[in-house]
Amino acid sequence: MTTSEFFIDKDYGSNYFIGGKITHQWIVECLDKNDNKFQKYRGNNKIKMINGIDISDGKGFISKVFKTDIQFDDEKKEPYSIVIKIPCENAIKEILLKENIDDNLDEDFRNDYIAFIHNRECFFYSNFASKIRFLKYPKCFGSKELKIGRQTGALILQFMGSNSKTVSFFRFLNIYQTKSILNEIFKLQEYSLLDSNNSWKGIFKQPFFSSQFKKIEYYIKMGFLNIKSYTSKEMWLDIEKDLDILISNYVTIAKYVYYQLPTLKNNLPVITHGDMWINNFMFEIDSNGDCSNILSAVIDWQTIHEGSIGGDISRILATSVPTDVRKEIEKYYFPDYYKKLKKSLINNGKEMVISYETFINNYKTCFIQQSLMAFITFGFGLKKYNVPNDSDYIWDARKYYLGSKVFHNIYDSIKFCNELHPEWLEFNE
Repeated sequence: MTTSEFFIDKDYGSNYFIGGKITHQWIVECLDKNDNKFQKYRGNNKIKMINGIDISDGKGFISKVFKTDIQFDDEKKEPYSIVIKIPCENAIKEILLKENIDDNLDEDFRNDYIAFIHNRECFFYSNFASKIRFLKYPKCFGSKELKIGRQTGALILQFMGSNSKTVSFFRFLNIYQTKSILNEIFKLQEYSLLDSNNSWKGIFKQPFFSSQFKKIEYYIKMGFLNIKSYTSKEMWLDIEKDLDILISNYVTIAKYVYYQLPTLKNNLPVITHGDMWINNFMFEIDSNGDCSNILSAVIDWQTIHEGSIGGDISRILATSVPTDVRKEIEKYYFPDYYKKLKKSLINNGKEMVISYETFINNYKTCFIQQSLMAFITFGFGLKKYNVPNDSDYIWDARKYYLGSKVFHNIYDSIKFCNELHPEWLEFNE
């Protein structure tokens, strides 16, 4: 359709969207082509305005996320809402500024890398997501690859905020919500292990580079000082020495988890979301406006990659659930999860190459790395809340709860290290 058929003002279509250099025309053309709901809702109405409000609030590490309302000439008609996600370097800078972290990220997290992972997410939505049966993710109505200096990247996604939302970071997931997320991971892993042609292999290469790990080690050290202040100093006395050594070995640990572990003998890589934490899970809202246990979608697929079978599972349990829920999942749910996966493979004429012991060892190894990453994740998770620096009746309790969660992560990680990788508890000269 021509611009005049879409818009009241014939020049409005060629104007840029408020959030970046993508035209209103392109946005509406994508919706008109790919969103049947929009087509029916618009009818014969012409578009008066497209307005975007930045709702990133730390949820988009390399992107600005805009709740976008499309207003029509019929003023009685409610605006039609979508989400537009635009990658940009400033998103990282703003997050680091709020966390009082040095934003000297070199080129590791800058333009080339931003383009790399944005374009990966575009590919996932446009060419891959529909292959995995019943996977829950937002509908995508249009995408543009980011081409540095030539083209702004963008994604047009379904707006889910009218009937879904995320669980507040400091509240964590309950066991039923946790199991619903693990079911999505199951779908990814089942597809990976059943695909005889390995059609996904080589598409989603590692999004994390060894040159980034040293920077991350520094942020972990800073994060530990912050988390430590949430609890009593005495809590950390027995493990602080081992923790310091673990942090000093983070580069070695991360390289092993991402580059070696998935392809070890009697192990297999699987499709891994790469950022399975509480801010990326949308749950249906119940009658009270609270999150139910019914998952609507997993969002932010920019770090999807070939990874360890324990990668996504460990990230959820290290960052997004209380310690008692984590331990209950480890003891009672893991055996059932593995049996279900093995049964699916056997029923489809495939062999389950990964033993239960190997499955658990993958999880434990990845959990060590994710427990260290939690020192950073918890800082980012809290940044959207006005956490008072002074003593506060409610927040003192919340901070102690969060600090205790991280403590138990590290306490168990040290036990896993002694069992599987005692060399990670020795200073690497």
